[in-house]
Amino acid sequence: MARLVLTALLALFVAGQQSHAFFYTHYVKHSSSSASPVTAVDDMTKKMAVFFREDALRVGQTLPFRFPAPVTAPLGFLPRHVADAIPFSSATLPAILAQLGIAEGSAQAAMMEDTLAMCEAPGLSWEAKFCATSLEALVEGAQRVLGTRDITEMLSSVPRAGSPRLQSYAVRAVRALEGSSFVGCHQKEYPYTVYMCHSTGPSRAYEVEMEGAVEGDKVTLLAVCHTETSEWDEDHVAFKVLGTKPGGPPVCHVLPYGHILWAKKNASVSA
Repeated sequence: MARLVLTALLALFVAGQQSHAFFYTHYVKHSSSSASPVTAVDDMTKKMAVFFREDALRVGQTLPFRFPAPVTAPLGFLPRHVADAIPFSSATLPAILAQLGIAEGSAQAAMMEDTLAMCEAPGLSWEAKFCATSLEALVEGAQRVLGTRDITEMLSSVPRAGSPRLQSYAVRAVRALEGSSFVGCHQKEYPYTVYMCHSTGPSRAYEVEMEGAVEGDKVTLLAVCHTETSEWDEDHVAFKVLGTKPGGPPVCHVLPYGHILWAKKNASVSA
């Protein structure tokens, strides 16, 4: 059964089903790790509000976004006993590739190598970080970081069919989430579902209702504004986009489709 599950997941992975328009960029200062920060500002990053200032989260303001269609055949998590039986480290990558039938030197192998490197790269001095390969590990990790078993998950909501056209979205409502520290979990590219999770550090989070100016589609996005960026890499793409520096104004971004924000369960929203 486990072999059949892995074969089906691998087929989807090779078909490139796990792509999203948004990306999570590692923001620690440069090290020898291959998981170095993304610093290049491409055309789409310039056009989209990948990063924005906190004062943009006001009713009537507009931000440019595009939302590709969700994955049509979600990989889902492997059962924990199956995931735990598969090595998950850069040192064992050759064995992982052999076990999953992926050719060394292939594009798929390169993406897996990047994911493993990011999972193993050190975080900031205050940052709790982990990678989860099963649903149980995801929940338990978030509970551990937040210091309580009483947690809740929140996700951005976009149209089921997506809205791939780049357009301006007007802010219709903004609700602040109570609390100052959360856990963000970001889907990574791998043959089966892997989340890279980290504490957000000092931050403010919002639930934002927006409406597209062209299509008229409505979305509800989770936005996180990092209020402490003094340890971020000075070459991080966010500073290039916003024209700011480490330790400057808060850096905000929305959570992509399928990414998760965990909070203590007593965290509520307020207008």
